[in-house]
Amino acid sequence: MASHWWTVVYVQALLVCGSLNTITMKVAFTMSGTADGRQERFEKPWLMTFIMFVSMTLALPFDAGMWRKSSPEPLLGGQVTDRWREKVIKVMYPAFFDILATGLCCMGFLYIPASVWQLLRGAEIVFVEALAAIFAVTCLHRRLYCFQYIGLAFCVAGIFLVGLASVWGDDMEAEAKGKDTGNVQLLLLGICLALAGQVVQAAQAVAEEWLLQDVDLPGLQVVGFEGVWGALAMLVFVFPTLYMLPGQDHGHAEDEVNAYELLRSNPMLSALMGLYIFSCATYNMSGIAVTGALSAVHRVMIEALRTLIVWAFGLSIHYLVDPKSALGEVWTPYSWLEMAGFLLLVIGQVIYGAMVKIPRLYYPPSEEISHDVVASPGSLRNLTALPDARLVSPGSHDGRVAGSPVALSP
Repeated sequence: MASHWWTVVYVQALLVCGSLNTITMKVAFTMSGTADGRQERFEKPWLMTFIMFVSMTLALPFDAGMWRKSSPEPLLGGQVTDRWREKVIKVMYPAFFDILATGLCCMGFLYIPASVWQLLRGAEIVFVEALAAIFAVTCLHRRLYCFQYIGLAFCVAGIFLVGLASVWGDDMEAEAKGKDTGNVQLLLLGICLALAGQVVQAAQAVAEEWLLQDVDLPGLQVVGFEGVWGALAMLVFVFPTLYMLPGQDHGHAEDEVNAYELLRSNPMLSALMGLYIFSCATYNMSGIAVTGALSAVHRVMIEALRTLIVWAFGLSIHYLVDPKSALGEVWTPYSWLEMAGFLLLVIGQVIYGAMVKIPRLYYPPSEEISHDVVASPGSLRNLTALPDARLVSPGSHDGRVAGSPVALSP
């Protein structure tokens, strides 16, 4: 019974923190700080990407295996240690995908409402399967059936409606917030950046499924070391490159020195960064903890509820708190179109995962369409990216779910 209740707690944490990740990031992008005596908006998408990786590294202290005093004796001149190091190095490759994917998504988040950004995450399933189809023969050895193509078609239609509703309703939303007119160009830029991020995240999901199939590290180590590699890569390569590239952030693509000054001048903004770190870390650890307990239905429900929570938050800010707030979202006549897009995305995921079967279509045995996917950051970030997959803890090569590596239970 205790195990059941802890599973409920972890699933609730997955839902709450998943929604909180989106909300806190949007709130941060609307806050300001003082630098060189001037008020400036905190629009630092690449710093938020770095903070996400930092939060992922916090999974390592909670993995009991990292701190065991007794370890197996090295065989044949340290083969055990060398094998472990090779697995840790393999985790580095998905981290590079993650840097680009998260950076692009965060840049897009600057220009689009939180609910639209959350809905566009459903595009990953389309891009995952497009890439999977390309690499099916050589890498993943999978095929798509007719019902899966139908599910993907529903998802594509849903994404199209969400984008259309955002563009058509942009001027109305701007007018409701007291602005002269909306900026459709920036909105389209945000949508394109978010979708580009989904393409890269789809490539990450495919790469993880291929590269990490022999990496039998505990789940928390996979998450933690991907965070370590990502944070190091950003400190050594990404931040210096952004500083050297010309841009609108004090002459740089992104000025991290200026970001530090903004954070130091606004304690609330700094506290929000702490909340974001806590939320991301809890989300990742909760996802690993309930690996195997989440069926395809659970994953689709959690993603749908996350979207509704984020959307309800934006609406409540506009109608109950401050009509002119950048956080608020306006209900326009085109919002029904966005709702229809949301429903199409959910229906598409349900059809694709064979949770609802269409009469007269061929459905193969579940073993043929269900496959094990390592519960890694890529698969956990968008739980419905592979709705026909079984999320398993790394190291469970026979299809059985490994014991939860999270050392949070009493």
